[in-house]
Amino acid sequence: MKFKKIVGFGDSWLWGDELIDPALELHPRCHPALTENTPYREQNCFLGLLGQHYLVPVENYGIPGGSLQSAVWTFLWWLDHETHPKDCLLLVGHTDAARFSYYDPNRIMGPFDPDWHRFVHSAWPGNPEWQPLIQQQTVLTDCRQTQALRFQETVLLFDGVAARQDLNLIQFNLAKPMRLMNHTQTMAWPDWSFSEWFFKELPATYRKPRNHPTELGHQLIHDRLISQIDSCIIKG
Repeated sequence: MKFKKIVGFGDSWLWGDELIDPALELHPRCHPALTENTPYREQNCFLGLLGQHYLVPVENYGIPGGSLQSAVWTFLWWLDHETHPKDCLLLVGHTDAARFSYYDPNRIMGPFDPDWHRFVHSAWPGNPEWQPLIQQQTVLTDCRQTQALRFQETVLLFDGVAARQDLNLIQFNLAKPMRLMNHTQTMAWPDWSFSEWFFKELPATYRKPRNHPTELGHQLIHDRLISQIDSCIIKG
């Protein structure tokens, strides 16, 4: 085995959004982030399933509503605090490049928020002061070319750090097909993509009401990742 721990970075798909323990479905505050639901969510998301398959611990840094930027910031925070990064398998699930985040060092933290999660995301409903900022960013500074650049910078950063530090890292798309420029020879792309397969080839029954994978959907992603991990990391 080339790794002793699996660490994941991404958005709500990787985090396990909409995975709710059936025993808690009638809970008055039923939500995937409910503390009582954490064991079920972490065990049934594809990252947790991979940990069970390889019999190694898992660290899930997925952020519901997260962006490419927040994945990079979280990864760099983790790298500064992890004592044995070469002993880990790093899985990076890329989200929609149209999303963006801001880092707020003064953000009011929730009781269960980890210290590294001081982001505010465009995908969040937000407060009245935040919404005009999203609108201005989208109208004045965002376009497909900017999103393509954001995507390329993210993929190349993960590739570069992994190559320089000899880390076990696999990148893949989890978002719907990227609304980016046409493929070019200079366009950087991840090792793997689940978007076309998940949204176009699988029946809608594999998706929850807000389009996150069901338990079986996470199992299918887990199965595909195993073949990639076994060929690229363990045998490679």
